[in-house]
Amino acid sequence: MNVNKYVSALVIGAFLCSNAQAETIFEAMSEAYNTNPVLQSSRASSGSTNENAAIARSGFRPSISASASYTDSHTRSNGASTVDGYSKGYGGQISQSLFSGLQTYNAVRSADNAAKAGINNLYAAEQSVLLNASNAYLDVLRDEAIVKLQQNNEKLLKKQLDETIARYDVGAVTKTDVAQAKASYAQAKYALIAAEGNYEISKASYVHYVGRLPENLEQPEDLQKFFPKNFAEALSYAENNNFSLLAAQRALKAAKYDVRSKTGALLPEVTFNAKTGKTEKSSHVGKNPHSTSNEYTVNMAVPLYSGGATRAKIRQSKYQKWAAKENLKEAERQVKAGVTSSWESMQATSSSIDSIKEQVKASAIALEGTQKEEALGNRTVLDVLNAYQTLLQSQVNEVKAQHDYYVSGLQLLQTMGKLTAKNLALNVDYYDPEDHFENTKGKWLTLEIDD
Repeated sequence: MNVNKYVSALVIGAFLCSNAQAETIFEAMSEAYNTNPVLQSSRASSGSTNENAAIARSGFRPSISASASYTDSHTRSNGASTVDGYSKGYGGQISQSLFSGLQTYNAVRSADNAAKAGINNLYAAEQSVLLNASNAYLDVLRDEAIVKLQQNNEKLLKKQLDETIARYDVGAVTKTDVAQAKASYAQAKYALIAAEGNYEISKASYVHYVGRLPENLEQPEDLQKFFPKNFAEALSYAENNNFSLLAAQRALKAAKYDVRSKTGALLPEVTFNAKTGKTEKSSHVGKNPHSTSNEYTVNMAVPLYSGGATRAKIRQSKYQKWAAKENLKEAERQVKAGVTSSWESMQATSSSIDSIKEQVKASAIALEGTQKEEALGNRTVLDVLNAYQTLLQSQVNEVKAQHDYYVSGLQLLQTMGKLTAKNLALNVDYYDPEDHFENTKGKWLTLEIDD
């Protein structure tokens, strides 16, 4: 059996695609960006958080109400006389806070920072979805390649078994050789079944994250242009752009303003109120003149004691600020650890790929030599079968190393804050959470939401 044909069959079967219309990893991520329910839910949650900014600003605006009343009365006095009539009136009231211990001012700042923390969390969710989709893509690509390798291996070992049996029939080999060939073939069938099972699992995961079945995937070589050139560049960028870190920074700012807002409840509050109204009465006796009223009031309230609730809320906000500080420290540690881990993994797998390729070449040469020596009687059938498995394992290791290299690179991009639809130039309509926030915080009357 010619080893060159064997190696060629494995390589071609694993890596070539017959259809020119291959689906790229960027198309898979685009599909996930447009349809993934987790990302859609995260956008809705971010929009809900943005509404807190509009709610906080309502404290700067007046409260306006209108009222109307109508009373129809029937009165009987000692059974002697009856007075029937009605009264009706309407009015309006406006109330405007003039000073609230800076509660509203600080509440607005807190809500704005919380909303921006939510925006960064949304970007982090976007990166997570794109990472899951790309990992699913790479898993399918890896497992499909391994299935093709195992399919070719199973066919070639079946041919090896048939040849061994034929040689046994003419007395060239022993029963042991036949048994060994059968065992290797059985092992190849088992490995193929296991590989096909893993492939189906990967396809199911792909449907989960991308939303459709994979078809004609190709090697994502274009991904490499997004990877950083050195560790210092990756770490520096991550320290300024990691979305979890940015969210933690904004959350701490929000917590600080929240403490100030809660503390403002201990200060005096000044409110301006204006009322106007008109009342009209009538009865069988005659029509009473209508009356109108206009009232303007400035109220000042000084809080003295509220059962301890106000102070408890202040203490609570201080604990929350403390927790936010620690969360920021943890985020800073995670950034450095994440960049270091992903970078080292990417470098290790990149180096191992070159070594494995050398191993594949050496294993192919060894297989060819073993076949020739076995034909001359210097090697056994078992030696040839072992050489087959060594070459196959080298090929599988190469496929896995390629997979792991891209996965670690994508994880590095995620930690850096560069695994976004915009940074990857995906062909999608970008959802702009900053624009959504700006539109939301100034809304006064509408009930419509932005999607």
